[in-house]
Amino acid sequence: MQIDLLRHGACEGGHIFRGDTDVPLTGEGWRQMREGLAQLAGPWAHIVSSPLQRCRTFAEQQAKKLNLPLSIEPGVREFGFGLWEGQSIEKIWREQESLCLAWSREPDKFGPPGGEPYGDFRQRVLAAVEEIARAGAGDRTLLVTHGGVIRLLLSVARGMPPSDMMQLTVGYGFAASLNFDSRNLNILYPQESAYVYQG
Repeated sequence: MQIDLLRHGACEGGHIFRGDTDVPLTGEGWRQMREGLAQLAGPWAHIVSSPLQRCRTFAEQQAKKLNLPLSIEPGVREFGFGLWEGQSIEKIWREQESLCLAWSREPDKFGPPGGEPYGDFRQRVLAAVEEIARAGAGDRTLLVTHGGVIRLLLSVARGMPPSDMMQLTVGYGFAASLNFDSRNLNILYPQESAYVYQG
């Protein structure tokens, strides 16, 4: 089964930790998502979206436009940042640099205070993808979701350790295609140079 992934675009609220914080897209964010969607050929049998409005509103628009069924899947919402939710990323890095560095290098061992443990995040996302594949019965699906979810899925497909997941570059409106077969994920699009940090 092919699952096409689309990350939401830029959101209102600035450069903040925006996990469960529910904010709308900016005009630029809508443009980024339209451009990302254009990279995915379709056609899809249905659309699945995170419940957060930065994903859901675009998914609702596309479902109506394409006359496709839409499912809302809580399991593909963004990673929960705990006490960092809604806080300036620059401020948190300045004030808690050692923890931020540890988290960026070993997300399975360190994380935001009160945030979602990496193991829990991984388990719920992969369980949700299995359910999407089961419900889709082999039909091609468009999944509108978040940067953290897409990084996780790409890293699992590549067999990367958690320490490397944080180094993947998944910008606003990022698009990818995965093949899901018997619990195995394979990347169909794009080439790794589009998302693997080259520094």
